[in-house]
Amino acid sequence: MTGKQALVFWGGWEGHTPERSAAITSDLLRAHGFTVRTENGTSVLAGDLAHYDLIVPMITMSTIAKQEVENLCMAVRNGTGLAGMHGQMCDAFRNETE
Repeated sequence: MTGKQALVFWGGWEGHTPERSAAITSDLLRAHGFTVRTENGTSVLAGDLAHYDLIVPMITMSTIAKQEVENLCMAVRNGTGLAGMHGQMCDAFRNETE
């Protein structure tokens, strides 16, 4: 075990199968020793993200609250990894380009 913590959150347009993609990604991370928290929606981003080593959005064409995007950006600026794939992160929040 690496002791690494990951957050995978999912939602948005069903055409990109966000729930299934989040489950597959979570399983892959667990196979590599991560402890994974998987959540539906963005509300998890309103809390403290500092203890996560990696955050993986599995979300397409959705919206995010100002506090949530600020917390996510602060976590990344402070060293938390951010990972994703086309169709599950690149078009997550069209109105929040930060």
